[in-house]
Amino acid sequence: MSSDDTVEVIIPLVKTITNLTFRNLCYSIADPHGEGEEKKHLLRNISGTLKSGRLTAILGPSGAGKSTLLNILSGFRTQGVHGKILINNEVIDCQKYRQLVAYTEQDVPLLQNLTVRETLHYVADLRLSKNVSYIHKTKIVNDIVALLGLEKCSHSQARTLSGGERKRLSIGLELVSNPKIMFFDEPTSGLDSVASYQVISYMRDLARQGRCVASVIHQPSSELLELFDDVYVVVDGRCMYQGSLDDLIPTLEEVGFTCPQYYNRADFVLKIASRQNEDTDSVEKLIARADTAINGYLEHDTANVDDGKCVLAERRSGSQYPIAWWRQFVVLVRRTTLGTVRNITLTRFRLLGHLLFGLLLGSVYYNVGDDGAKVISNVSCLIAFLMFIVFANAMTVVLTFPLEMAVFVREYKSNYYPVSVYYFSKLVADFPLMISGVTCFQLIVYYLTGQPNETNRVLMFWGITVLFGWLAQMYGMVFGSLLPLEVSPFVVPASVIPAVLFSGFFIRYNELLPVFKPLTYISYFRYGFEGLAQTTYGLNRTQLGCSEIFCYYRKSSKVMEMLQMEPDWYWYDVAGLGVWIASLHVVLYVILRLRLKWNH
Repeated sequence: MSSDDTVEVIIPLVKTITNLTFRNLCYSIADPHGEGEEKKHLLRNISGTLKSGRLTAILGPSGAGKSTLLNILSGFRTQGVHGKILINNEVIDCQKYRQLVAYTEQDVPLLQNLTVRETLHYVADLRLSKNVSYIHKTKIVNDIVALLGLEKCSHSQARTLSGGERKRLSIGLELVSNPKIMFFDEPTSGLDSVASYQVISYMRDLARQGRCVASVIHQPSSELLELFDDVYVVVDGRCMYQGSLDDLIPTLEEVGFTCPQYYNRADFVLKIASRQNEDTDSVEKLIARADTAINGYLEHDTANVDDGKCVLAERRSGSQYPIAWWRQFVVLVRRTTLGTVRNITLTRFRLLGHLLFGLLLGSVYYNVGDDGAKVISNVSCLIAFLMFIVFANAMTVVLTFPLEMAVFVREYKSNYYPVSVYYFSKLVADFPLMISGVTCFQLIVYYLTGQPNETNRVLMFWGITVLFGWLAQMYGMVFGSLLPLEVSPFVVPASVIPAVLFSGFFIRYNELLPVFKPLTYISYFRYGFEGLAQTTYGLNRTQLGCSEIFCYYRKSSKVMEMLQMEPDWYWYDVAGLGVWIASLHVVLYVILRLRLKWNH
């Protein structure tokens, strides 16, 4: 590229100074090793200030409370927290605070099948006002891509990105909305020295634009540490030092800690914070000096702020999101559909599986539907038909949905959209693929096995097929959202077996012990199996053909008697499947809410 072709990169300046101050933050959890109601204190009246235009490194040994402090300052954790968080010496409400603050966690989950540009564009669609034009959004995305050095991989899907590229993309996600305060939790973990330097350099550039930027950093090298302006050292949930990087060593020397020549200052302060030198009195002096200095500054600067247990003010009325609910819904449907289409497991393998197994099932049970001598085989075909629909639709979702859950939790906590938008968009985006798969499967099996060629029966058979596929997909979503990926592939097949057992195929209803008979009414396989049997042999079907001298089941009424089914219960079976589907929808919504509560 010649000098005339250089790309002009524009980072939006933060016009107003935004300083963040926190006072007497306390946070504790139940001690797993304690007795009774004994609590473990993670933060102990910790205070400090983070200044606009300066990059702050938060240092401390493992378990000191660094990440906990960052979670609280970001607004991601509010329950059980006491103290005050102020912006420019004012207590603001939670809603406005979330709009000012961006938090990039250590490992940011991404949608693996979207490219870098697509990921940033969808974030822009969700986080920028409807008044921002598409051209302006594209310019913002182009500037972020150029700023973070992502041009070479801008059209690569997230699953192909390197560790450094993923870190830079995660920073770009937050830059879209141009936040005034940015927090990072160990952004260099898993990166080599070159990639780490690049990431911290980008963070320093962001701070120079007027933002308040702070990052938890784990054992930075001397070269990396030089990029920071200020240092905040945490020890046992308290502040040991806050100030500029240049004043760190002189302050330590005042209490008797002398840093050897050519020694990494970060390693030296971590050694002191870990109390490896056993000079606890000097460490306590540092903590006391830091408390005195910080509280003196805060008392002078925040004299009119009332103390209280509420960290942030209560949420005020007004719109929480920059765009309307239906706009969020449309964006998420588009994004989910694109990711689903590109997902090989959810699309190609799923559709190919329906096609191949449909041909196999139709070939094995070829032309048994209209033969009174092969009724048992045809009934077996129906139960095999339903079992494939369950496993093909539930298992594919179980294997992919947990990966999306992490993205959903991150985006909800970052104030992208409400739960209801994600919930309905996910249902709508996945529905067409499910219908196309089961429809293809049903038509192949139906006509190859020689089922009655009557329009109303074909449609009724298809109706049960779609309802059962819908139920299977919801079943997979429920378990995929509730259980981790390592557990759900075992639990789903195991939980299907009892439903199949009480379907009426393997043992007839009157042969069950009385204690088991109520279970047949909650078996979704019963309603699916009965619905297909009603369509095939019920509704006053004419006599079946017979390939032998005598066929006992030539009359369809004999088949219904053998299966112990009422002849005209098709719509009851439809209603039973409908109740199951509605219940699974409610359960899925509740689980999404609970997942957010557990992560909060």
